[in-house]
Amino acid sequence: MVNISYSMICSLRVNRTAVIRLHSLGDVVLAQPVASELSKTGEVFFLTSEEYEPVIARMPGNIHPVLAGSDTGPAGLRKLIGKISPDSVVDLQNNFASRVATLGKPLRGRFHMDRKLRKKVLDHSAESMPMRAQEFMTSAGFEQDCDPVLDNNNESDSEGLRVGIVTGGRWHLKSIPIEVISETSKILSDIHGADIVLLGGREDRELILRTTESTVSDSIEVYSGEEGVQGLIESIEKLDVLISPDSGPAHLASALGIPVLVVFTSTSPALGFWRDDRKGNYMVSNLSCRPCQRHGGNSCPNGTEICRKGILPFHLAEKAMELLGT
Repeated sequence: MVNISYSMICSLRVNRTAVIRLHSLGDVVLAQPVASELSKTGEVFFLTSEEYEPVIARMPGNIHPVLAGSDTGPAGLRKLIGKISPDSVVDLQNNFASRVATLGKPLRGRFHMDRKLRKKVLDHSAESMPMRAQEFMTSAGFEQDCDPVLDNNNESDSEGLRVGIVTGGRWHLKSIPIEVISETSKILSDIHGADIVLLGGREDRELILRTTESTVSDSIEVYSGEEGVQGLIESIEKLDVLISPDSGPAHLASALGIPVLVVFTSTSPALGFWRDDRKGNYMVSNLSCRPCQRHGGNSCPNGTEICRKGILPFHLAEKAMELLGT
C-alpha cells in the first residue's frame, strides 16, 4: 500500500491557468500561441465571449473555453475566475472589468498596449507598433515569436479552385468596394475557372446579395453568418485562397493554413496585426495618409477614399493567384 501525503496530492494537481480575452475575433485568434504554450504545462481555461467558442475549440493543446455570456462586467468575470480556481491568470483584455475581476488573483501577466505609440503611428511620427501576437506572448512571460495556428478539420478533396472574398464588414473604410469584388470575382471565375465564395456576417447579407447579382455568375456561393463563427471557420477551411480586408476572417484563414491576401485600405501592417514582409499583403501604393484610423473608420479624412477606390480588380486577382503559385 502506498501512503500518499497531502503534499503529494497537491503536487499531483494539474496546473490551471485562466486566460482572458473577450474580443475581438482577430485578437482571440492572436491569443492562440499564448494559450497553447501555457497548455504544455497544465490546463488552460480561456475566458471569452460566447461567439468565439469555436475558435477556442480549434486551438491545439489542453484548452477549455469558458464563456462569459452577456455578463462581461467585473462581477461576472470574477465569478467565472472563482469557479476555475486558477493557479495563475493571464489578462490579455486589460479593460476595467478584467482589472477589477483579477484583483487579489494570482496574476501571471497583463497585456499593456502602448496607446501613445499607436497615436504616433497614426500621426505618422512613429513607424510601427510591436506585433500583437508577440506582445501577448511577452505578457505571459514567453520569448517565443509564434504565428497563430488553428486545427484545420477539412477533409474534402475538391479538385476545383475555391476563392473566398470577404464582403462588407463593420468599418466602411476597411472594406473592399462592391465593384472591386464583383470584377475580381468575374476575372477569377472566367479566366481561372474559380468557384467564388462571398463571406460576411448577418449584417452584410444584403450587400453580399447585391454583389452576387452584379457579378452575374453561376459559380458563386454565399455565407452571411448563418452559423456564426463556426460556419465562418468551416467555410474558410474549404478554400484554396482568401481575399480579405485587414479583419478577423483574415486572421482565421492564416491560422487555418489557408493562403490569404490581406487588402489594406485605411489600416496597414504598421498597427502590429500583420508582419510587414508577408507575401500576401496588398495595398494601393504610395499613400502617405495610411494608416489613418485604428479600426479603419467610416469616413475618409481626405474625402477621397483612394485607399479603396484605387484597388485594381485584375491586380487583386493576379496577386491572389500568385499566392497559389499559379
